[in-house]
Amino acid sequence: MCGIAGYIGHSKETGLAFATNASNLLSHRGPDDSGIYNDELVTLLHRRLSILELSALGHQPMTSSCGRYTIVFNGEIYNHLDLRTRYLSQYPFKGHSDTETIIELFRLMQEKMLQEMVGMWALIIWDKQDQRAFVSRDRYGQKPLYVRRTADSWLLASEMKPLLAKGEHPAADSTALVEYLALGNYGHLGVHTFFADIKHFPQGCYTWLTASQQTLNTHPYWTLPNIPEKDKRPYDATAKKQLHDSIVEGVLSQTLADVPVGITLSGGIDSSIVAGILAAHYDKEIHVFTAQAQGSRYDESKYVDDVIAMNKKGNFIVHKKNLAALSIKEDLAKYIGIQEEPFGDPSIMAHGFLMTMAAEAGIKVILNGQGADELFFGYNNMAQAILLRQFKSMQLGTFYDNLNQMKLGKMYMARTLLKSVMPGLETNLRTQSRIKRRDIIEPSLLAGVDNSLVALYDYNNPYDVWRESIYGVHIPHLVQYDDRNGMSQSLEGRMPFMDHRIADCVATIRSADFLKHGLRKYLLRDSCRQYLPDSVYNRTDKIGFYTPLIDAMRRDEQWVATQLQTRTLLRPEVSKSLLQKLAANAITTPEALQIWRAASTNIWMDKFGVRQGN
Repeated sequence: MCGIAGYIGHSKETGLAFATNASNLLSHRGPDDSGIYNDELVTLLHRRLSILELSALGHQPMTSSCGRYTIVFNGEIYNHLDLRTRYLSQYPFKGHSDTETIIELFRLMQEKMLQEMVGMWALIIWDKQDQRAFVSRDRYGQKPLYVRRTADSWLLASEMKPLLAKGEHPAADSTALVEYLALGNYGHLGVHTFFADIKHFPQGCYTWLTASQQTLNTHPYWTLPNIPEKDKRPYDATAKKQLHDSIVEGVLSQTLADVPVGITLSGGIDSSIVAGILAAHYDKEIHVFTAQAQGSRYDESKYVDDVIAMNKKGNFIVHKKNLAALSIKEDLAKYIGIQEEPFGDPSIMAHGFLMTMAAEAGIKVILNGQGADELFFGYNNMAQAILLRQFKSMQLGTFYDNLNQMKLGKMYMARTLLKSVMPGLETNLRTQSRIKRRDIIEPSLLAGVDNSLVALYDYNNPYDVWRESIYGVHIPHLVQYDDRNGMSQSLEGRMPFMDHRIADCVATIRSADFLKHGLRKYLLRDSCRQYLPDSVYNRTDKIGFYTPLIDAMRRDEQWVATQLQTRTLLRPEVSKSLLQKLAANAITTPEALQIWRAASTNIWMDKFGVRQGN
């Protein structure tokens, strides 16, 4: 895990100045080493966090043995030793870094190597002979890469700060801003960020880039598998074993490191499975980090304790943090600076606390359970897509059993049935509701919104819901906050469920089998049953990473009021009503989140000098 930046233009001096500035801004991503490759048409920067090959043999930028290609790379390729055996068995490697594997593999295979790589990455490779850059990002976008086109060059970096000119007042992306303020959605608009002129390099894609190009023409090398339902297989003993093996391989492969490894543990199914697999198959010492709102009804400490108790080897070292004292006033501005954009709720700050704990314990690599909900249909809206298929295929007994066992109430059942009988009406009502929720926003902010960027997915097709979760409403912001919080502490976060081989297996199994007796993610629970205590396996609640938002707002009430009154983002009457409810201790969580989003946006605009409007 590292920080990279690239200038592709016509000025060697400009490129060097850009790289030097980027090196300073990205130093937290790579405190162990740095390097710059500076040529007439390109400048490449690398800041190194040493995870594999701790010696100077892992230094970047790294040039291929033929002298033609030079790479800067951020990430980890978990199967790189296998790639050496399969494709480079005759090559005399100098060290055991995955960077050396990639650059020599690229020398042989060019972009075809991407199909063979298992891991996470953002990379830039300069072809000195053809004078063009090869750029790629991993399948899920775990490793960030941002792009900005200037008048005569391309700028790329692991974070957005290096792409902003000194003293610049960048424009906000109106659509991103409005979607966030109204709904709390972010990261779901494809390549768009909160900055109008800075874009994500799309996940699962590559491109060849020259300074003279005016547009970024990317090509996908992997997309989420879409297998017709009629061609899918039942979840039988064979499928169970294959799924189990792919998950175990995904977890264990991500322990590849020359430094200590830790994990985060919430007490939910996903992180508990990661912990259970490591307890069963990993013999080295493992640091476990958990944060809970102790004493609240959302406290999951009992589940964490049950998972720890299952580890008979005793190689878990547990670190705990109480979230009761979380302070928005003290911490929000700091984490807005780290994330570079407004974010959804205080859970991202709580995750940051875990990363700080891990860094203080000397950990450089930390695994988590993120991505399992998205892959295994763990959210309510994803479960609805499965229920719809059961209803339409006349599996009525299974349909009603799942609804009753999930205990989500009559309204949820009514909405599910409405989707089944009148999908067009339901979609129209959902669209109207989405637009209606913009009524709280200051009208002048709505002028630049591009509604064509906002797509409502079809609940009648489980694949569409699956795809939207992976590419839209969930994974993009999960991978961002994990990367930023970890790298702010010079720490590499890893997500074993984001191994694409797991998705390739999951895609072959009938969608109806993902929900059984009201248990979401049934395939995941069942295939990994041996790694879970009964208390966790049987959980039907879904808490997420709970943080006491309303309590924190009440403690910092005057500061919160100042944030709402500094800049007009919400209608004045809306802000006034929200603050009155907060003062009277009568505010609901959805209303508290409206305050949170306005305050976060205000801080972001101040910190980065953002002006409203594209």
